[in-house]
Amino acid sequence: MALFIVITVVSILGVLFRQTYLRFAAAAAAEEKAPRPFPAKAYSVWLRGRARTVVSGKSSKNAKIVLGAWTRDHYPGWLKWIFIGLGASLAYLAASGLFFAVFIPRGMFGYPLLGHVVAGGLFGLSLAATLLWRGRAYRFDKDEEAVFEGFACPVFKNLSKAFLRKILFWAFALFGVVQAATALGSMLPIFTYETQQAMIVVHRYSALAIVLMAIVFVDITFVPQRRP
Repeated sequence: MALFIVITVVSILGVLFRQTYLRFAAAAAAEEKAPRPFPAKAYSVWLRGRARTVVSGKSSKNAKIVLGAWTRDHYPGWLKWIFIGLGASLAYLAASGLFFAVFIPRGMFGYPLLGHVVAGGLFGLSLAATLLWRGRAYRFDKDEEAVFEGFACPVFKNLSKAFLRKILFWAFALFGVVQAATALGSMLPIFTYETQQAMIVVHRYSALAIVLMAIVFVDITFVPQRRP
């Protein structure tokens, strides 16, 4: 458990640092200011400014506009409930699961656990509907498929945002299936107690992977580029 807590904190902070620093570097490049290897002072000033923007009322309104436009374009009409269901269930699952895993040694129990189970069912249904509705939009082109052919060490450089979204989409779906399988398996009496405990561990790390991918996907899809 202690190892999972360390990995969770370090990985989430690492992804947040990476995404924010990439935006800082892009903003500096737009103003023709080449950043030093790590300009800590300039980055901290920029980060505080972005943090104040995020908590402002204007930022909340802009987020609603962006999400509303995305929903209308990609989930028209009643299909918006697929997107809403996926986002709402993921938010609750991530918040409740990681909170109890990191801060509550006993683990999840009571009403939060009941809500977690219900949200898990909604997440599974929403994910399946998302794959059926949006899977075609995330198909890899022939040039993109060639990237995966015949390499032993998968090192990706200079990926376009569209290509990265496709990778994140299908990786998200894969780990979503792992989540469903381990959640069900850990509750079935056909498995031994040790196997159920192992499934819970896999479930936690899979959930962490989903959260990290969701952070990157939201950042490159919904958060606009801005200057410092």
